[in-house]
Amino acid sequence: MGNGDSKWGLRNADPPPPSFLRGRHASAPVGIRPYAVISSAPLPPPLPSPSAPSPHDHPHHPSPSFARQRDYWAVGLNHFAVDVLNGGRNLIIALLAVALLLTNEQVALVALVYNIGNALSQPLFGLLADKVGPRWLVIGGMGWMMLFAGLAAVASDWLALAAITCMGLGSGAFHPAGTMVASHVAAPQRARATSVFFFMGQMGLFVGPIVVGMALDTWGRPGFGVIALLAAVALISGWQWVVNPAHEAAVAPAPAPAEATTVRPRPRLTLVLPLLLTLVGYSTINVTMLTFMPKLLTERAYDMSYVGWLAGVFMLCAAVGGTVGGVLADKYGGRWVILGGLLTCIVPLYLAIPATGVWQVLGLGVAGFFSGMPHSVLVLLVQGLLPARRALASGLVLGAMFFGGAVGSYAIGLAADSVGLELAMQGLVLFPLVGAVASLMVKSGK
Repeated sequence: MGNGDSKWGLRNADPPPPSFLRGRHASAPVGIRPYAVISSAPLPPPLPSPSAPSPHDHPHHPSPSFARQRDYWAVGLNHFAVDVLNGGRNLIIALLAVALLLTNEQVALVALVYNIGNALSQPLFGLLADKVGPRWLVIGGMGWMMLFAGLAAVASDWLALAAITCMGLGSGAFHPAGTMVASHVAAPQRARATSVFFFMGQMGLFVGPIVVGMALDTWGRPGFGVIALLAAVALISGWQWVVNPAHEAAVAPAPAPAEATTVRPRPRLTLVLPLLLTLVGYSTINVTMLTFMPKLLTERAYDMSYVGWLAGVFMLCAAVGGTVGGVLADKYGGRWVILGGLLTCIVPLYLAIPATGVWQVLGLGVAGFFSGMPHSVLVLLVQGLLPARRALASGLVLGAMFFGGAVGSYAIGLAADSVGLELAMQGLVLFPLVGAVASLMVKSGK
């Protein structure tokens, strides 16, 4: 070999690396193939990057489509069952009001206590859901409502009235946690998923008075307990599929650049007050119709089944209107959906109260459709103000709706003892008018 040649017959070549270095990244002398090339063993797959977790790392991560999320449909079914009991309880209250000779003010006070317990607890339960997860609040809320609905079905009149009032805490526990799960979907589908979730709840408010009215005509007040037992299907689905996000910290998105994380100034009273007035104007319609429409129709000596159907028509059309409102908001903007819905419901609502027969059914349907349009828009509006606290935001907006609606409904009850229930309910149209004017000052954007 010439000068500079190695014993391997290669000019200026290094000796071969030890065998334990002959892997994929080991250097080999020229003319000698690396071990990884001549080996027939397949290479192991590369390790996943911790910065890019799979969507299947934990069950609470949004899937490509909310239609394939089992926890989404579980909370949707629970929402339906919760609001079946919510819608049916108003028939129980109407029945108890006749038996106990309650005044309109007293009926309104029962609704006020129920909705205040529901409303004031929702932000607290929402904060709790953000900290510990939604699972036990969804399951516990449903179970609580089933327990007290069953007690209201078999207890004495006054104890049944107390049990119906206590049901509100279960509804307060469920709603922010359920909304948290329902909105935990891919961002482009969030508005649609939230609208469908609330549609399922409003369908419960539609079905509730109907099935409870039929049960009351068949079995009397114990029939409400039968409906509560059927809600066990929803409870089991929540137990099976609703989970807490075990790896939420591992999949948290990277922080945005410094200029994008600037702390927003706190909303001024001039911005918050119009939003609150809009919420009160919207929610008073639904709470008053749910509270007093069954009592008004019961005083007219209608069968409970027919009372349930008429109350259900209003809520069915409100559910459809809420879904349509979500679609229109994506196209034309949320402010115009809120304004249009509140203004358009005024005339049919005013005419439907004293009407009878088919005209009453048509009036309630049209009024329900337009009055329901702002619902999901208002919820998403407030969620957008607190994007990192979806459950708390849901609790705040739903709590404000229940509380504002309860106060407005109580005012209707006070007026009813002076001017009559029918005339007082016609005066209800002042609330959506105030809400519509206030919505013009709400910075809702798209």
